[in-house]
Amino acid sequence: MSSEQQEPTRWEILARERNARVILCNSPDTYVLADLAKSADRAMRLLRNHFTSTEEAMKAAEKIQRYYDLTIELHKLIEEISSQFNIKYRPPRAIKRILKASGGNGDGADRESAESQDEPDKTRLS
Repeated sequence: MSSEQQEPTRWEILARERNARVILCNSPDTYVLADLAKSADRAMRLLRNHFTSTEEAMKAAEKIQRYYDLTIELHKLIEEISSQFNIKYRPPRAIKRILKASGGNGDGADRESAESQDEPDKTRLS
């Protein structure tokens, strides 16, 4: 037996990246979402980085909001299906931030409770 270590493949190197995600697809539905996620990443990056006027920025903001709305709808559907089959579903932190930014407390509620309104928002920079 040789004691040589095999060089990592390109995919193994990419999987180690901080912003990389490895998705195991257990259903055909997941394949579709994984492919969409790849295209969405490219499209949203370009949308955020390629506007030059206030009007273009407003149009981009509308599309970004629509993207967030669709993401929240998908989250709600996954939450509903998970509940139906007693599957533990933990919403991603990004979903919680979106829900909180839209007036909820991060758990899907429409309004924050009286106790949480008194607490400072630690997610804001200022």
